[in-house]
Amino acid sequence: MSCNQFVELLPGQGEITDKAEDVCPVDWALKIADKARLNNCGKSVMCRDGMNQMYTIILDITTEKGRPEDIELLRDICTVIKESQGCDIAAKAAMLIDESIRLYGEEWDAHTRRKRCTALVCEKYYTVHILPEKCRGAGECIKVCWYGAIAGGEGLVSVIDNDKCRRCGECYNICPSGAIVRAGAVKPRIPEVPVPVGGQPSAEEGDGGMRRRKRKAADSEE
Repeated sequence: MSCNQFVELLPGQGEITDKAEDVCPVDWALKIADKARLNNCGKSVMCRDGMNQMYTIILDITTEKGRPEDIELLRDICTVIKESQGCDIAAKAAMLIDESIRLYGEEWDAHTRRKRCTALVCEKYYTVHILPEKCRGAGECIKVCWYGAIAGGEGLVSVIDNDKCRRCGECYNICPSGAIVRAGAVKPRIPEVPVPVGGQPSAEEGDGGMRRRKRKAADSEE
């Protein structure tokens, strides 16, 4: 089977033109580059080395290593691959990646300059948290976490250690109350250690809610 027959592994242009809100155009391009580099003919320099270089550059952009000048370099490589008369899968991949950059330049720029992913897809650009106002203290998330990243217990609001968390997503799937969320630059207000369910003010209450509870506690001691 020739590599040109693998071109169907890549999506159509409409997938990125009308992308869903939870799709990151940079992560999407990374997946395109990965499929193309693994299935192209490898006979020409641009099919082989060009696609590998594109994959490495985009991977860097999704892991906080990207630089603003990488975007223009990617577009240059895309142009060369499209004009090199190489295999179909490499040419299509270059077209799709170039289209992602053209349509969502601001998002690519946010990844390289601000180290942010709006869709909260790129693992280096988001943290995982358990909302105290939603957590029921079931403890199911603790059981499925293979990395020991979640502390808590039955009847307690669990807390995630983001230094240990591998972003596998198992806790999202098992949580019965939808209490586990991703966050970018703005983090939700959560306890630092496990607390009894109902013993922590909700995120909607804000700092004022915390101050009111502290005042009530002080009044009761008096």
